[in-house]
Amino acid sequence: MSSPGRRRALLAVGAVVALAALSVGARYAADHEPRADAGLFSQVLLSADGRTLTTPVTWTPCQEAEPRLFARETPQTVAADLKTGRTVDQTHECPSASRLVSLTLRAPLGTRQLSEANTGKPFVPFPAARLADVGYLPRGFTAISDVPQVFGSVAGPWTPHPYNRSDTVPSWTRYYATAGTPALSITQVLAAASTPDPAPGTDAGPPMSVNGHRASLVCDTDSERALTWSDGVSTFTVVSIDPHHAALSPSELLRVANGLRNP
Repeated sequence: MSSPGRRRALLAVGAVVALAALSVGARYAADHEPRADAGLFSQVLLSADGRTLTTPVTWTPCQEAEPRLFARETPQTVAADLKTGRTVDQTHECPSASRLVSLTLRAPLGTRQLSEANTGKPFVPFPAARLADVGYLPRGFTAISDVPQVFGSVAGPWTPHPYNRSDTVPSWTRYYATAGTPALSITQVLAAASTPDPAPGTDAGPPMSVNGHRASLVCDTDSERALTWSDGVSTFTVVSIDPHHAALSPSELLRVANGLRNP
């Protein structure tokens, strides 16, 4: 028969093991909770066949799971939203990440109404079939699926806003980069608009035109340049950012712009 001291020791060990098991179980449960609807506020692209939705997301990789796109489909509607992981590890810090995520619908969207699952608010995605063809890119630039971090460090009417969506006027931003940090974006909005005047304090240079349409350097600095214009069908903004060296020259931006063609 065990002595009282031995019995107390065994009970103490058992309590520690039980508490550890509860702790592990609680952490496991927290890490595996169902994802919560996060809200879909970003630009949304609809593929040419009408079946794939794509949107940019941002999150902190070392602290939470990557958000994913989901949709609830009926014969009349498609309700889409993001689900975000509940797993949070506050013991680590790392830069946020931004990239494109996609979802393939069971059937083409067609005439079905697309809305936010969270709010029920309808919105119009950008149809990929309406994206302008890119005829020229500077040497070394290629299309990328990640959203370059440099676009999150600047703000202004000339910068693309993939995380701010108009529900009635679809827009889409494409990103390009070299092996280094220089980044390039092309934003297309399916609406004609007047070409804005240059921002105060910027050196816009001489008048410019893109394929016969008035264009404006709405921002012109060593590290950031933005060219915008409207062709009567779409409004475009081409942005070049390189915080460490020099943005693309106005002439290079103009070559990119003149190479764009509506399908």
